[in-house]
Amino acid sequence: MGDRHDTAAGRRGARWLFYVPVIALVAASAVIGLSLGRKAARTDETDMISQIAARYVAEAGGAARVTDCTARPATSQVLWLVVTCMAPGREGREYFIDRFGAVRHVAHLPAAGAARIR
Repeated sequence: MGDRHDTAAGRRGARWLFYVPVIALVAASAVIGLSLGRKAARTDETDMISQIAARYVAEAGGAARVTDCTARPATSQVLWLVVTCMAPGREGREYFIDRFGAVRHVAHLPAAGAARIR
């Protein structure tokens, strides 16, 4: 009879061990969701445009300036902003940014007046 009691108590202990990883997974998901939501809520257009303009200057070098960049709202549901950076007579770049501030794609634009290959 004592063996029966020990087996039931062992099952209760095993059940508890099953729920610990499930609770940890739910807690981790909540933390990640809250942090992503807070980041999205605090990111504004001006900060994002400034960051992308600084990135453009670092990538293009030379005579590239942050004033070469302009931005417009994206037309797709997935993207948030499109930042276009183009210096006169130089190749430009177009940065496609999602709502979380991640650059999803960079398009290289030909220099103004350059022949386009079709």
